[in-house]
Amino acid sequence: MVIALLALLAVPVLAWLYMQRSIETITKINMPYALRIGAGDTQDIKQLELSNIDVSGGEGKDVVFCVYSSEAGKNYHLQLAHTTNIGFKYQIYKAAMADGEGTDESIRYLGKQYTKREALKGKYLNQNEDGYATNTYHEKTYGKYGAENVQKSAEPLYWRTTNEEILPKTEDSTGYYVNYYILHISWDSTVQNNKETDMIYLMAGSVAS
Repeated sequence: MVIALLALLAVPVLAWLYMQRSIETITKINMPYALRIGAGDTQDIKQLELSNIDVSGGEGKDVVFCVYSSEAGKNYHLQLAHTTNIGFKYQIYKAAMADGEGTDESIRYLGKQYTKREALKGKYLNQNEDGYATNTYHEKTYGKYGAENVQKSAEPLYWRTTNEEILPKTEDSTGYYVNYYILHISWDSTVQNNKETDMIYLMAGSVAS
């Protein structure tokens, strides 16, 4: 099995990760109350599990998450950060909760059906021609820990939506204003079951240019 560790945060900053000395040491960030991220239909983010992915069982995996608030019309950028040890590819799609049992194309997640819609437009902010991260955000990620001491796959790539997302103006069945998304993780035949680990972060918040 390969292991993908996921953390979900709602933070109004560009420095999504700040790590001291190792990928396992992460500073605590206070979450604002206005904007939250959940698994599926506003369930606890602990329900969104990506560990122990069996890459021999297919070519992709879909997980459903949402951005929600008790306030309507909130604007935000959706952000993704991840390391590159495993060779996974990531794509985020807009989604909607399906009526009834859904269709053959619907994704069932945590007991509910979701329909995949269009892919979100966005770009990596620090990716080089080889697909690895540049040192653009190294100091914000690792502080004063030198780039020469960090393996290239441990330097996170940072991705951000091109346009701001906007929460709806109508509550759904959860009682919140919710946007649903599907994180699609894919891989090719070069990715094998092993003990590699990647860190994956999904965030929503206002972002400086």
